[in-house]
Amino acid sequence: MEKVKGLLKPRPTPQQQLREWQRKLRNECRVLDRQIRDVQREEKNVEKSIREAAKRNDIGSAKVCCTNHAAFA
Repeated sequence: MEKVKGLLKPRPTPQQQLREWQRKLRNECRVLDRQIRDVQREEKNVEKSIREAAKRNDIGSAKVCCTNHAAFA
């Protein structure tokens, strides 16, 4: 019975398809923007930890943080 309903279901109009595609694109843009903000936030945290390590004269820790920062850049 479900197959029959699927066959009888009208195809979406071009306007409906456009609306659906635009909705999906906006959603993906938001996801990408969120990921970019997360990476930028993590970069800030790494830079902050580098500065703190430099203030403490902890060269080893600062070098490790620099390699992490280089991985982001």
